[in-house]
Amino acid sequence: MEHSLIFSCFFYLFIFASASSSSSSSSDQTALLSFKNSLSESSQTLSSWVNSSHPCLDSWYGVTCNPSTQRVTRLVLENLNLSGSVHTLSELTQLRLLSLKHNKLVTNSFTSLNLSAWPNIKHLYLSYNRLSGGFPSGISSLKRLHRIDLSYNEFSGHIPLSEVASLPRLLTLKLEGNAFDGSIDSGDLSSFSVVEFNVSDNHLTGKIPAWLSHFPASSFSGNGELCGEPLPRECYNKNNQSVHMPVKSRVEKKVSSWVVVMIVGIDTAAIVAAILTITCCCYYRKRKNSSGARGDVTKRKGGSHHPKIGGYYYGGGEAVGSEEMVVFEGCKGFSDVEDLLKSSAELLGKGSVGTTYKVEIDGGDMVVVKRVRERRRRRAEVGGWLRMIGGLRHSNIVSLRAYYNSKDELLMVCDFLANGSLHSLLHGNRGPGRTPLDWSTRLKLASGSAKGLAFFHGYNKAKLFHGNLTSSNILVDNCGNGCISDIGIHQILHSPPLSNIAYKAPELILNHNNIITYGRFTQQCDVYSFGVILLEILTGKTPSGEGETSLTKWVQKVPRDEWTWEVFDFELLRSKETEDEMVGLMQVALLCLAELPRDRPKMSMVHRMIEDIRNKGSAREAHSSGSILNDLSSDSSPSLSENAIDFSSSS
Repeated sequence: MEHSLIFSCFFYLFIFASASSSSSSSSDQTALLSFKNSLSESSQTLSSWVNSSHPCLDSWYGVTCNPSTQRVTRLVLENLNLSGSVHTLSELTQLRLLSLKHNKLVTNSFTSLNLSAWPNIKHLYLSYNRLSGGFPSGISSLKRLHRIDLSYNEFSGHIPLSEVASLPRLLTLKLEGNAFDGSIDSGDLSSFSVVEFNVSDNHLTGKIPAWLSHFPASSFSGNGELCGEPLPRECYNKNNQSVHMPVKSRVEKKVSSWVVVMIVGIDTAAIVAAILTITCCCYYRKRKNSSGARGDVTKRKGGSHHPKIGGYYYGGGEAVGSEEMVVFEGCKGFSDVEDLLKSSAELLGKGSVGTTYKVEIDGGDMVVVKRVRERRRRRAEVGGWLRMIGGLRHSNIVSLRAYYNSKDELLMVCDFLANGSLHSLLHGNRGPGRTPLDWSTRLKLASGSAKGLAFFHGYNKAKLFHGNLTSSNILVDNCGNGCISDIGIHQILHSPPLSNIAYKAPELILNHNNIITYGRFTQQCDVYSFGVILLEILTGKTPSGEGETSLTKWVQKVPRDEWTWEVFDFELLRSKETEDEMVGLMQVALLCLAELPRDRPKMSMVHRMIEDIRNKGSAREAHSSGSILNDLSSDSSPSLSENAIDFSSSS
């Protein structure tokens, strides 16, 4: 009797749970159909959503369910030009991932978006819509939230950073391209654990708090009244006085724009004058020693040269006022003084070690001149190193064509590559109107730059290293190949600048009494830096921060089965096949980022692994093109959103 009673209780509980689950599943179906009916144009896009079928038992476009509970856990409807309200989706209470990017969805006129309807949400992507009103309410209740992207909408009002900071698992907060206003200083929120943060292009005011200052300036740009680090604008108090700038600096801040232009002009004139010196030396050398081979040294006040590692080594005395100019094979445009007098110099940028110019020689030839201003090693050491660098020739290395070396100045003349850098292609114009960098191009640039670096590391068994490898000094040639630039600069500096910390291997960052210094550079340090560049290629994110807030640490924390939505750049999600290749490249990157130098592969091995991924992709594309007639006969081509996601349920 007692056993029968227990069995009956369990039976009725099972019946109740089944009925409850069925009711909840039915409510999900109702919510999805209500959403479809609210859209102005949905008949074709969501044609699989019909009353006679079930979202979890049939193939509803963009819908993923938990097979055990028959509840909707993921909804992905991107780039579909959907016009309507998002409010009906609040009934999907078991959602873990909601992505509605790049549509025309709106919020109701008198009701703000309430996020508490999705208590289990982990990933919320609503960017590039027409959502308006204040910051969505209820965010403090989303304790499982990892990423939220509300960028490029019409939200306004105050950003509740104190509520956002209370979320223990939040990694991404993207709010750029809205109309948020007011201050973002909400007191001391040093526990703020977000690693990707962007509030650019809003109407924010006031000082950036110290606990946000480690993010790059691009995270805050486009807010005219926002000030403080990392922005270049200083903050002022009510009396219009700088709150953290001495009187002398305040006076200097008032220098008018025409003075700045004049300073730049003087700087440009100086580089032209220096190049003139190079040209005069070239001219002198041609007239006095026409039989001399290119690569020989033109010296003043003594010196000699000897072959060393395929180049030339300067071993002369360090006489006061001495100077030398070396022109290597392939140098163009320096045959006549008049050629340079007609040329123009354009400022390209100022880096950590000096200023870079683009110089157009008469006849259309372009060169890049880097003016190194940092403290350098002895001139003889510099000359010997640059002669070796000038002797290097490889299709994936930017060639050094000439240099001018004196006591006070060092000029390095290199090839000009008009297609820019990997950094600009990956991170430039991230917003409406951007042309995405496709996967095959990224993979080609990764392979080419790996090949160039592998050649440099293996050159004449000299154990050479770059020392300052970033995506900014991987340039793109006319054939779309990645080429390593700035080779040799790090080694000629007496004390290399502490810049680009996000690219540095952990064994390089030494902390003695809160003073950061460099350890000893090795080729394994270059391998680590290249691993960070591969992360840039895969994520589309700029490396920033250090320690636990770095791009490297963030990626290493994400489980592999979440790479697709957590890590990979959304511009790359095209098909399941390319996703497999991205996973392969991510594995290569993580090998490069090994904590211990001895665990990192050599660059020659890295290049072979990347080439293997490329070859598999080429074989796949060849197979696909061979069956194109079969593809054209099918009406059911998979969508971007469905191919970009693993359809296994997520708890």
